[in-house]
Amino acid sequence: MLDRTVVGRNGTDTGGSPRADASSERDTDVLVIGAGQAGLGTSYWLARHGGGGVRTLVLDSAPIGQSWIQRWDSLTLFTPRRFSSLPGLRFPRGRGFPSRTEMADYLRDYAERFALPVETGVHVDRLSRTGSAFVARTSDGLVRARQVVVATGPFHDPRIPEAYRDLHPDVVQLHSSDYRRPADLPTDTVLVVGGGNSAAQLAVELADAGRSVTVASPRRPWYLPESILGVDLYWWIYLGGVLNADRDARVSRRVRERGDAVIGTQLRQLTRSGQVRLHPSRVVGADGRTVRLADGTEIAVESVLWCTGFRPDYSWVEIPGVTDDDGAPVHEAGASPVPGLHWMGLPWQTRLNSSIIDGIDRDARRTAERIIAVLS
Repeated sequence: MLDRTVVGRNGTDTGGSPRADASSERDTDVLVIGAGQAGLGTSYWLARHGGGGVRTLVLDSAPIGQSWIQRWDSLTLFTPRRFSSLPGLRFPRGRGFPSRTEMADYLRDYAERFALPVETGVHVDRLSRTGSAFVARTSDGLVRARQVVVATGPFHDPRIPEAYRDLHPDVVQLHSSDYRRPADLPTDTVLVVGGGNSAAQLAVELADAGRSVTVASPRRPWYLPESILGVDLYWWIYLGGVLNADRDARVSRRVRERGDAVIGTQLRQLTRSGQVRLHPSRVVGADGRTVRLADGTEIAVESVLWCTGFRPDYSWVEIPGVTDDDGAPVHEAGASPVPGLHWMGLPWQTRLNSSIIDGIDRDARRTAERIIAVLS
């Protein structure tokens, strides 16, 4: 039986009884696909701007907050609590940065607090267009909508170099999406592949757990401290205007060209002390129990943790013109060239923080305003 939860108008868990079978058909004004922070924030503003007169349905195949629960145990956000809120509800106070479980709890509380029309356990298999209407084929039947917001985020399929195929079966390999804790990699040595925050955080965690860690990064990381003069780094970035600068502003272009910074200096300290070895070179091949880097370095491996990110998959959106040749969304500030289709939660959708929780408010409000203007 389909495991399903519905957060209805009373904000309660209806326990899983489907209200329609797989052959059902229903209509709505706005269909939001994805119940993460981007989808929930958009639903909030649709309710506020629509004054209750706009029928909205939010669908997700997983329970609210599940994408956070599925990350590694020690994961914390790099945004302080005061910068980790969705519109209308302040993130709870506390010590330190929010944990993955706190964020999952917050998202569930958010949906219930505002009685957002979320249905989970419903998978959208296909989105097409018939005339002026959009048609979503789901595990619970067909949904027709006048407007659609795709808020599934950009992180879908693990991106792993083809070299993984040439490693010996005895070499333990995990992508960061499957890693939970150091015990998942029980070998003495671990090669961490990647140059972002996930690679840095997990390399430090594994070194602290007694593993002999080597990091292969496609470039030499540039580090930013978590705080300056006792004040959170994020606050300084906010004061400097970087967060709210338009994506095409000079400062934004410079940030994109340089690439993501590693937040925190723990990895730099470990590499300087020799506790972690760093090779700023990308993986180009593998043979048995050896990984080969572009600079000619060969690294003997017992286990490999691939912190190499994700690639988007919008192949289920079967509407011409919505993605480019690489499968990336085509949009202007989230608005698709296809009338009635909108994107939410994309990296650099309008500015630096568009894809993280602090940046949802403004983008969600603008998306809702565009939709309401058409439906009015």
